[in-house]
Amino acid sequence: MDEIINQLEEIERMLNNVKDQVQELREGIRGAPNPTQKLSVPEFYEHPWYKYKREQLISSGNYQQSKGEETPAA
Repeated sequence: MDEIINQLEEIERMLNNVKDQVQELREGIRGAPNPTQKLSVPEFYEHPWYKYKREQLISSGNYQQSKGEETPAA
């Protein structure tokens, strides 16, 4: 009976070791956050058709931009 208990304790120690290694790997993959690095913001996507239509409206003078909305760079 003591032998089984010893084996179970050994298995528990090994599992804890594996758990710690997995945690280290997760942290390594995730990487430490770099406070000086700015995160990139995805660029605004505009479908080519809507871009074409917007440019037509702008050139014809019929384009009215709503408040707070920026015109994306063409």
